[in-house]
Amino acid sequence: MEEKTLINGGRVPRKEAFRYVMGIFGQNLSCALMMNWFFIFCTDVLYMEGKVIGTVLGIARIWDAVNDPLMGTLIDRHRFRNGEKFRPFLRMTPIAVGIIIVLLFTDWGFEGTLPQSIYVLILYLAYDMIFTIQDVSMWSMTSVMTDVPAERDRLSQVGRILAAIGFALVGIYPTILGSLTDAGISRKTVYFGAAVVLGLGGMLLSMLSASAKERIQVGEEAKTASFAENLKMLFGNKIVMLVLLGNILNGLSLTVPAAYFFEHRVSASLFGMQFNGLTIMTIFYAVNYLFSGLGMLVTDRIAHKIGGMRNVLIMANVVTVISRILAFLVGFEGNRIWIATLLFGIGSFPGQMFGIARTALWGDSIDYMEWKTGKRAEAITFAAQTFCDKISTALNTVIGGFLLSWLQYDAAAIEAGAQVSERFSTWIWPLFMLGPALGAALYIIPLLFIHYPNSLKEQVTAELHERRKQNA
Repeated sequence: MEEKTLINGGRVPRKEAFRYVMGIFGQNLSCALMMNWFFIFCTDVLYMEGKVIGTVLGIARIWDAVNDPLMGTLIDRHRFRNGEKFRPFLRMTPIAVGIIIVLLFTDWGFEGTLPQSIYVLILYLAYDMIFTIQDVSMWSMTSVMTDVPAERDRLSQVGRILAAIGFALVGIYPTILGSLTDAGISRKTVYFGAAVVLGLGGMLLSMLSASAKERIQVGEEAKTASFAENLKMLFGNKIVMLVLLGNILNGLSLTVPAAYFFEHRVSASLFGMQFNGLTIMTIFYAVNYLFSGLGMLVTDRIAHKIGGMRNVLIMANVVTVISRILAFLVGFEGNRIWIATLLFGIGSFPGQMFGIARTALWGDSIDYMEWKTGKRAEAITFAAQTFCDKISTALNTVIGGFLLSWLQYDAAAIEAGAQVSERFSTWIWPLFMLGPALGAALYIIPLLFIHYPNSLKEQVTAELHERRKQNA
């Protein structure tokens, strides 16, 4: 009996697709911990100054971003003995990444800023470089698992949904952190436990993606493309370059991690129960993920109605700007935080469409590149996605670190009983709510210059199918 595929007329069995996206889910458990909490671990457990850890992580992420196209080219040019490009990397990298995460969330008692900074920099570079190999390979798989565009879009959509669920589950970490520290367990211990369960455990779960199959084969010419040729193809891909520019501009957001705002400035009651800031943070992002998750379920339908994935990206950023401005005007003091939470949640409805739309749009750009040149360069194209993400994150991290120092945030003094500074109290709300709105507004500008209508997409798909039939 023939196994059912992901969509009618597709090539990917549902069981295979399920294992693939569950691997994405596991990867994002560990990724969410690193992205959202390692910076805070460094300031609140290691007591590193904001501008110091911001600079250290910024340097690491900029270098790794620059290194991503090199990694992408190496992956594109390399073939394992069985002819595969990506799948073996999905088996080889997760354990190493998980162990490094545990080491990064361990306080080794270094004395002085310099030894601690060197340790963090070296391990973080190792983490980022190995994680890049896995991440590029994982998302590149969507372009070789099937040559049916609708099925590829569906894989991207379901993958992004599971990625969002992984991030959402890590969203309960603030409540766990607050509850366990209130019970007398040290922050150091709580963070280490999270690194083992979410960091290492998530990476072990991500190995499920290695069960996916590579079905799209490329010719010998594409296998031997040099780094310079791959870069030429990449820079000649207008869609990729414009989305990349948008991501970099988004990194100019003037903001700091949300946990600082919620822990030190927020408290409220609901239905007669009093909540601390970290618990409210969990509720805030739970509402956000609820609405954005609903939006992810209808991304393909909305894209069809409004003219494609490019327009989905524009819509998502416009709504982000509007919802943040409205939430800021409402304010956060007392029970107004619940109104701001609801407004922010409603505004996030198209938020998670963003990742789906970008991945699908870049998959289309790979087809377009093959249509124009006869070559495919999946890994370097998706490495460019990782590149722009890391450049954006690096800019966010450096800016956030210096802003935290400007806000006069001193974790050691606060641990000893001191209050946050007056500057922190005044500026943390506008930085938290309006800073990302600036980045979203800047992101829109390059998107306006992308032109890939559905009529051209259909032409490219049909002609590529015909070519592959002739070469089969």
